Order: sequence, then structure tokens, then C-alpha cells
Amino acid sequence: MRAHRASRGAGLGAASVLAAAALALTACGGGGAPAPGAAAPPHKSTVLLDWDANPDHVALYTALDSGYFRAAGLDVSFEAPSDPSDPTKLVSTGKVDLGISYEPETIIAGSHGLDVVSVAALIPTALTSVIATDKSRVHTVADLAGARVATAGLATQDAFLTTILARNHIAASSVKKVDVGQDLIAAMVTGHVDATLGGFRNVEAIQLAAQGLRPTVIPVTDAGVPNYDELVVIAKASRLKSDPAYRALVRGFLAALARGNAAVLADPGAAATTIAKVAQGYDPSVLPKMVDATVPLLRNPAGFGQQDVTAWQSFADWMSAQHLIDKPVTATDLVTDAYLPAS
Repeated sequence: MRAHRASRGAGLGAASVLAAAALALTACGGGGAPAPGAAAPPHKSTVLLDWDANPDHVALYTALDSGYFRAAGLDVSFEAPSDPSDPTKLVSTGKVDLGISYEPETIIAGSHGLDVVSVAALIPTALTSVIATDKSRVHTVADLAGARVATAGLATQDAFLTTILARNHIAASSVKKVDVGQDLIAAMVTGHVDATLGGFRNVEAIQLAAQGLRPTVIPVTDAGVPNYDELVVIAKASRLKSDPAYRALVRGFLAALARGNAAVLADPGAAATTIAKVAQGYDPSVLPKMVDATVPLLRNPAGFGQQDVTAWQSFADWMSAQHLIDKPVTATDLVTDAYLPAS
């Protein structure tokens, strides 16, 4: 799960209000009824991302660029959040139709009583990893004993580290944890720490490799953390139950996204070109390598978007045991595959 970043200013709040107003006008017929015999205009729908556009979103932007959302009757726009916790909040309040979030964040939202449900696994495996450069003494999990390990300061990352150390019989007292915020790469390159926990194996690890640092990369789920879906699509739970038009919107969105996902798997090169148009701040020579690393992680053995409710419950129980949530949750209240396209 990505680290929280500094606020990007007032842009999101204004965008959310404008999006909500646009949706209200559409619902009230503010744009005028279509002429007899004319096709109905596509439904405008704002989707709040978990982060700025990046390689994790390649299926979303491929679906958009390929016109799959339009073909499903949707005029979709993606918005970046001020904070990664915004999608659960704004979907719950109905300010946006859908959001991209993380399984841990969705479970936290459910524990807090937010009105959200995960309707698809966008990236059905963990990306968060223990990463170290070739200049570090850390090459295996066992090497974390006596090491300086940086995190971005998230409670989930602290819990991941605690679990990894316990599962691998490493004394927590021997490990020096350092909070470096978003400076995970810099902390490793400068040798300030021996390893980091918080970077993604398909992004930060690829960036280090491109710098010739031959990183050691250990997904947290290979080191003792329970399996979880890194990125998920979330919807407003009560609205799914009460609003047939909203159910149709969610089904249409997921069907189009499934087409986008399939297109990425079929042609990663074209997908890299698409995401390069919107992903800012990435080295254009490295971005295709990040997409190549992401593509295998988009493959869901159970079929696009499918989620394992039993695994969600196991992860939620682990979060409860780690005191990441105060109130236990029931996974069936937080996850559904009912709106996914037929396999």
C-alpha cells in the first residue's frame, strides 16, 4: 500500500464538487433530453484513483484510451486524490461513483463503518516488498536481523515488518526501524538504511534495477504477511442495493475494464505507450520496464477481478490481531464478485 503524500492543494475538493454537480445535472436531465431516435449520451462518471497515474493503472487507461468505457455507455474521467484514503471516503459519501483503493484500506474503511464494497481485484496480488540494493548486507529475510529498515511510516507497514520478523524468528529488538516518508529510494541509494519496506516490486524495484543496483526484492507475502489484493475497485454498497442504474454503471465499468486488462496482457508495448501519456515524473526509458513488470501481476488465475472472500477474511482477522482495526469486520460485507463480467 502506497505511502501518504503531502496534499496537492485544493484541486481535488473542487474537482469532486464539480463532478458531483455534473452527475446531479445529468440525473436531473440538465443536459436536455436526446432528440427522438438519437442515442442517449454516455453517462459521466468520475473514478477517484488511489494515487497519481502510474504503471499500476495501465489497464484503466488502456480501457479509456481504447474507447471501451464509451462502448459501455460511460464517459469516464479519472481523478488523482489528495490522499490515498480519499477514495473510500468519497465513494462512501457518494461524491464519486467509483474508486481505486487497497484491500487493507477497504478493510479499515469497513471497520469505521464506511459505505463501501470491493467489486473487483484490479491487481490481485501484493506489490509491497522488502527491497535492498546490491550494496546492502540484506539479501534474504534472515539478513534483516541487525539491519536498519526504512518504512514510509504507515501503520500497515509497521505491522508487516512486525509479522515478518516474528514469522522468521528475528528479534525485533535487533532491527532499527526508520521512518523516511516517501524517500524510500533515496534512503537505499545513499546507504542510509540496509533495506526498505513499502516500495512496490513493479515500480521502485525496477527503478533501482535501471540504475544498475541489482536489487533484492522480497514481496511481503513471501516473507510471512497473509495474501491480499493490492489494488481493488470500490463502489458504494448501499447504492448497489437500491439503485438499478448504479448497478448497471458498475457492471459496464467492470466489463470495459476487463477488456482493457485483456488488451494490456495481449500488447504490453501499446499499453506502455498509453500510460506514458498520463504518468508524470517517470523516466520514459524505464516506464516500459515497469509496465512489463506489472503485466504478469495483472493475471488473475480465477478470472479478471475475482476475489477470494476467505482470503479477505483471513487478512481482516490478521489486521484485527495487529490492532490495525478496532472493530472486527465480516468479509462478505466488504467484497462481492456479483458485478464482474462472466468468465
